[in-house]
Amino acid sequence: MTKTRNSGALQYKSFGLVLQALVILAKKGDTCSSCEIAELLSSEATLLRRTMANLTREHILVTREGRDGGYLLNRAPEELTLAEIYLALEVGESRNKAVKDTMCINAFGEQMKAACGDVLEEMDRSVIGVLEQYTLADMVRKAGC
Repeated sequence: MTKTRNSGALQYKSFGLVLQALVILAKKGDTCSSCEIAELLSSEATLLRRTMANLTREHILVTREGRDGGYLLNRAPEELTLAEIYLALEVGESRNKAVKDTMCINAFGEQMKAACGDVLEEMDRSVIGVLEQYTLADMVRKAGC
């Protein structure tokens, strides 16, 4: 799949959507369908399923088939950091790619990519460092759920 220049922004929106969905799952403590979550978030179930697939691949979520199927947290909310969620969605990779994709394809562009490399890596470490300090349970508490 070829990503466009807006793909980074979409990934950040996905992080926000997924974070809300995970708070719903943590609050419910049971299986919840994508349609049920999407309705609560005023979102599209298809978009939600596409985004949640990354979390299933990373074993943050489990899915159940059938009439009572849906998503279920695979770990306690107290054990799941926001950094793990963020990394499962590959948001940081998209940010780096999005910034580098804006740079021209010539000698100057290559110089800029090299110059920005360290800065982008430092940004990534800072973001991950902050997100490692918070768990899904913290978000449930902060949201008043």
